[in-house]
Amino acid sequence: MPHITIKMYEGRTQEQKEEIVAVFKRELSRVIDREERFITVEFHEIPLDENAPANLLKAGPGGNGYGG
Repeated sequence: MPHITIKMYEGRTQEQKEEIVAVFKRELSRVIDREERFITVEFHEIPLDENAPANLLKAGPGGNGYGG
């Protein structure tokens, strides 16, 4: 059972996460010749800090306005 753990800053939408899962599972399945249904993916979301990308730090939709 292949398992993928993705560590990233919080703030991505559910739609983004679903696309990430689909792409990772599809490509790993292709490379290792294993059905996607056997591949699992989990996210470990890290709280935003001063090192997070600017698009996640902005206030409003898509960002939580981390102010440091």
